[in-house]
Amino acid sequence: MRTWVILRSAGIGAYVMVFLSVAWGLVATSAALGRRVSKASAVLIHQFFSTCGLLLLGIHVGGLLVDPFMPFGPSEILVPGAASYRPAATAFGVIAMYATVVVLVTSWIRKRIGTTWWRRMHLLAAPAFVLSLAHGIFSGSDSTRPWMWWMYLVTGSAVVFLVVLRGLTAGHRPERAVRPVVTRQVAPRADAKSAARQMVSESR
Repeated sequence: MRTWVILRSAGIGAYVMVFLSVAWGLVATSAALGRRVSKASAVLIHQFFSTCGLLLLGIHVGGLLVDPFMPFGPSEILVPGAASYRPAATAFGVIAMYATVVVLVTSWIRKRIGTTWWRRMHLLAAPAFVLSLAHGIFSGSDSTRPWMWWMYLVTGSAVVFLVVLRGLTAGHRPERAVRPVVTRQVAPRADAKSAARQMVSESR
């Protein structure tokens, strides 16, 4: 029973982290909301949410494999539609898991694959959230609780609003604060040579 509580909590936490990652990504790239956030801070916060979500997802999946109350086999977790327990809803979760892993891994290797492919793979973040939401609603044992319904409603509505806002401001990147560039004044070579000669003559 303790395992069941842990994996449920990890599943809810993973969903919240996916929501925060998607929502923050939309906020940070929206011209209306992301002007006061530096690029480095935006990327760091975005990766933090994504990494936490992946860790909680691992706990959730691992708990399903060892839980005696509702045991899942490796194929039921890795193959969409193979689970005997609510196969369609479970398939949503499996596909969302793969999409989340692809988004996070391609973010880690962004410099290797290039910005173009990274942006293409990053588009999977929104479907991953939608599938996670559907998985939680139709397969979660806590879906009948009012607080869970309110959480699904608030998070889903927030993402829809941010997607619409991002679409309306498409092509207008937020203006980031420009970091001050420190320049050192280098004396011309002629002045340096004359100064060296003067020092030599004075030493004599």
